[in-house]
Amino acid sequence: MIKEYDACLKCTICEMHCPMLRVAPEFPGPKNGGPGLARLRAAGEVAELDHLDLCLGCRTCDTVCPSGIQPADLIAVPKRKKVGRRGLTLRDWVLTHTYMVGPIAVHMPGLTNGVLANRPIRWTMEKVLHIDRHKPMPRYANHSFRDWFARHESPWKDRPAPNGKVAYFHGCSVQFMEPHIGRHVVEVLEHNGFEVVLPQQTCCGLPIIANGDLKGASSNGRYNLRHLREPAEAGIPIVVSSTSCSLTLKHDYEHLLHLDGADVVARQVYDISEFLLACHEQGLLRTDFQQMDERLPYHQPCHQRAQGIGLPAVTLMNLIPGVKSWNLDAGCCGSAGTFGFKEEKYEVSMKVGESLRDAIVASGAPRTVSDCETCRWQIEYQAGTKAVHPISVLWEAYGLGRR
Repeated sequence: MIKEYDACLKCTICEMHCPMLRVAPEFPGPKNGGPGLARLRAAGEVAELDHLDLCLGCRTCDTVCPSGIQPADLIAVPKRKKVGRRGLTLRDWVLTHTYMVGPIAVHMPGLTNGVLANRPIRWTMEKVLHIDRHKPMPRYANHSFRDWFARHESPWKDRPAPNGKVAYFHGCSVQFMEPHIGRHVVEVLEHNGFEVVLPQQTCCGLPIIANGDLKGASSNGRYNLRHLREPAEAGIPIVVSSTSCSLTLKHDYEHLLHLDGADVVARQVYDISEFLLACHEQGLLRTDFQQMDERLPYHQPCHQRAQGIGLPAVTLMNLIPGVKSWNLDAGCCGSAGTFGFKEEKYEVSMKVGESLRDAIVASGAPRTVSDCETCRWQIEYQAGTKAVHPISVLWEAYGLGRR
């Protein structure tokens, strides 16, 4: 039986496209850190390489490999072994478990956000936890998304929705930091004749995966699959507004974590823009958009590119009268989830994002569109421009804020 790493042609195409190798030549790269290291482990030789933790997890290597190898999955193996020996550091636990802090933080956002923005506290966090003091921490909202949803009155409460049900996997950032995006998802779907249901869920587990704790991520994954399997088996689409969450549900649960039932759920998972574009192609999407007259540069997140679904958000936004949207195609933002918050990774994270920053500044547009929360936070910090989710643009164009 041919092992995946034996399919590597050593063509170095993955190396040519790797955003980290462009700014940090000490990184072993996806060829050496992926199939190369896997061969050595199989032969009982060296099990680790220095600087492998510089991998952004962007999966660009996966998308360009002509042999269909997924170096990012192979790189995750030595990360897992390292964490398995010593466990997550306190810093990495803090950065990856916001879903445990969030339920408390949204009930005291003034205090929480004030503490996280306080300079002496950030200096102390850097010295003690090695969380970089320069990068702003995400701000918690004053309510959770599920609190809003519980109060929300659906137009389809007393009658069947003409286009059926959609299950929404909202993720951590929408739940605790950006509930307005969840509201926009729900109201746009309802405007288009769908009833939205919220399955029980926890963090998809991607931040934990990225930090090497595959055991902890598997626990989260099994919880989510238990609650997502019912709508999936009923043929109900599962829409996701974070591209990192949607990639995790589509790929990582099955191919990296090897969880039972992951394939059943993955077949029903859609990025929200992917789903709405499919609706448009089937004649189900309403196009009663208002005139907007705006240029909207778009940054495609790495984790959406890895899904191979094209540029659905750009296509949708260009349906709006007066909107001109285009893909900046300027590479990775550099944030890579928790990566850019780490003291030792901050500078290289900023270097990776310079091409995108320059493209945004050159566009002259007052705001940029991106589907990923950490991409939006990085854009606002590094490029100094407002960043919004494409669903928010559609919500505005439908005039739903005026209801």
